[in-house]
Amino acid sequence: MNRYPILFLNGTSSSGKTSMAKAFQRLWPEPVIYASNDAFIYMFAEHVLKQKENLPKVIPPILTAFYRSLPHIAACGFPMIVDSVIEDEGWMRECVNGLVDFDVLFVGVKCPLEELERRELARGDRHVGFARWQYERVHAFGAYDFELDTSASTPEQCAGLLAELLRSGRKGRAFDELRRRYAS
Repeated sequence: MNRYPILFLNGTSSSGKTSMAKAFQRLWPEPVIYASNDAFIYMFAEHVLKQKENLPKVIPPILTAFYRSLPHIAACGFPMIVDSVIEDEGWMRECVNGLVDFDVLFVGVKCPLEELERRELARGDRHVGFARWQYERVHAFGAYDFELDTSASTPEQCAGLLAELLRSGRKGRAFDELRRRYAS
């Protein structure tokens, strides 16, 4: 069993989850597993992902595989940070039920829509409009254990807050609440 809760980051594209997670890996004194839905998505060739008509065929099954893999990855026993964009209730159910044997701190990674759209354009590697499309969907599943506003803090500052959260010994409750809701 893991000594620390899983840090499960959920936020829109361009919200800063990846930068924060990588900063956390550099900051934390032990090796940390970084599990990212993007790592699974980018198992497909770039030309496949650039064709919008392919996305409905490839994204749902590969993300389901990602969410189903999380308990196996967590079972390695290392501290773990998950970088996710949960925009579908089925994926949320997959996560809360799959990680039933683990303590999870569900972290909402938030950022004002205007800033998300600015970042999306500046990056140049995102489908423009994706953050807007995800904005309401991603945070629709209920309360988080902890929330971060990445427009107000740097990735390093956010990573520091996550480290404080882990050191605090706080237990996650959001996944338990979601699990109860889905059971009824």
